[in-house]
Amino acid sequence: MTGRAATGSALEPLVAAVESFDRRLRALDDDALDLFWAWESYDEEGVRFGILRTTEQVADAAVEVAARRAEAGAGRSRAERILGRYLVSWRELWSVADRADSVVDIAPEEGEWSLRAILDHLVEADFGFLVTIRNGIEQLRTGVVAPRRVGSDEAWLALAEVEEGPWRAAMDGSLDDIRTFHRASRDRIVDRLAGMTDDEMEQMSPFWDGERPNRFRLGRFESHLRQHTIQAEKAVQATMGAPREVERLLRLLARATGDVEAAAIRADPGLLEPILAPLTTEIADRADELVAAIGAPTTAPG
Repeated sequence: MTGRAATGSALEPLVAAVESFDRRLRALDDDALDLFWAWESYDEEGVRFGILRTTEQVADAAVEVAARRAEAGAGRSRAERILGRYLVSWRELWSVADRADSVVDIAPEEGEWSLRAILDHLVEADFGFLVTIRNGIEQLRTGVVAPRRVGSDEAWLALAEVEEGPWRAAMDGSLDDIRTFHRASRDRIVDRLAGMTDDEMEQMSPFWDGERPNRFRLGRFESHLRQHTIQAEKAVQATMGAPREVERLLRLLARATGDVEAAAIRADPGLLEPILAPLTTEIADRADELVAAIGAPTTAPG
């Protein structure tokens, strides 16, 4: 196992542990955050501190992965760093969207987009950015001096590596269906574009807006997603109310998880394993502790 698959094999257990932690605590009533739970001498903030402590550790793991890569002479390239920002923004988008399964088709006001419409637009745009960059680079690599825009729907779908039927089925499905599909497309984007050289990033690719450098186009994954995360946040709040404290706390954890994914792009799994494996176990154990604290509340000793 090599490349992206090998990195994923080392990273996925941590991501799965964090996502399970999120699911188990997301429905928590905010009052329950004050229930007693302690970590060493930190015994005054209750269950809330369990979430905060987990976020601190995940964020620190991202720092450690980046530092050890640099020490090994395998620091992240410019393309990897830009795509890393996209991974963080993806995590934040879905931390907002995950609470809204019951209102996914409800528009905040007449003429405004529902959450499903926002997500549908984001997925299609991500494919558009991927296709545009791949189309330009592949032509340049074969010696075409002035790349042309994609010439057919079939060529577009081939560069996106997607079939229209499954794509539409996912977007018409549940929020979990959309999330799973969007994550797969996200991973494909990172896998296909993280190897771009600095020179390729400065080359031009044609799109509806003319010819622009691939570095600009790579940055659009993050900036466009963040733009519509704001739109999604407004839509969800209009239909469900403001996020609860636990949801705000879990959004911080989602951001830290994106930081780890960003730091780990194309990293040696042998470097990741000793950093992430112990943390994965600790997060799973802590989720059990916090759920137990919620189910059987106690008072602080003394």
